[in-house]
Amino acid sequence: MDKLIEGLKRFKRETYPRLKPLYDNLIKTGQKPRALIIGCADSRVAFETLTGCGPGELFIVRNAGNIVPRYGTYVGGVTASIEFAVTQLPIEDVIICGHTHCGAIAGLLDPDSLRDMPAVRDWLNFSKQASERVRKADTRTISRHKRAATSENVKLQLENLHSFPCIAERLGAGSIKLHGWVYELETGDVLEYDEKTRTWNSLTGDEPVKPPPPLPQ
Repeated sequence: MDKLIEGLKRFKRETYPRLKPLYDNLIKTGQKPRALIIGCADSRVAFETLTGCGPGELFIVRNAGNIVPRYGTYVGGVTASIEFAVTQLPIEDVIICGHTHCGAIAGLLDPDSLRDMPAVRDWLNFSKQASERVRKADTRTISRHKRAATSENVKLQLENLHSFPCIAERLGAGSIKLHGWVYELETGDVLEYDEKTRTWNSLTGDEPVKPPPPLPQ
């Protein structure tokens, strides 16, 4: 707590005065973010830092495993936040962002590790289909499934977004776009899934197109 409180004091003393005009405008006119990011709660993924955005630019929904339950199967903070953002804010892009070394993905592939976390286990069931695409009976090979499962989970959540009436309507009108990202902690690279070519492309430079990780044999 000492570190957090010192950070609050430093923000009030050094950062807030510089941003005061921006905050005054945001209070007066309201928030108008153009991008909605649905990401993992992992503390290593800092979206404002990653994208270079500031206050008012991103509407962020976080949860374990960057999961989006299919519309109508679950009512909670995730579904409510997505519905609010898409219907009430000028959102033009919706991004599902997974990341490597994700603890939720590890738990998804190894349900026995969740015995003491029944709520986590039940939540990750919304991504069960992703694990079924990559997991084999030999649990000794879980480590080599993780990267593939991370990608498959992002693709599954993109599919689930289509089940939201508000998103389907705006997709039909051409006023919103969906994106699937994987942030690689070990390289700083961000890959985006191209649904047409079924490939993962680097967004961070002139990198060659990377194929999706192969499913385990």
